Amino acid sequence: MVQSDLLPAMAIVGFFSASVIVPQWLRCAALFSVAFSRHGGDFLGPPRRRLVWISPFVALFHPGVYLLIALLVVTGLYLQDRLASGWGWFLAGFYVYFVFVGLSVASRYRRIRQHTKSSP
Repeated sequence: MVQSDLLPAMAIVGFFSASVIVPQWLRCAALFSVAFSRHGGDFLGPPRRRLVWISPFVALFHPGVYLLIALLVVTGLYLQDRLASGWGWFLAGFYVYFVFVGLSVASRYRRIRQHTKSSP
């Protein structure tokens, strides 16, 4: 059992854990995006070719998939009251970072999209 004085520290640990894990998810999402988008070029074969064959390797070998599954399991166990209250603080810090980065990435993509629409 975690002492009540240390519970806010668990939120800080969750925040910094997310700073390591969320970039892994972004890399995994980028790899899936590359695998399913159309490519062309000299060494990639004919134009409009997709690299779908690489997606099972990304799903099996990239740690981002397993980290996401672990987060979903821990969140589910906490919501079913099977874990201690310290995990709630950890998850709160984790999700705060996740929302912060999500909003930052979304605003960046919005600025990029507005810039490309206004450019000739």
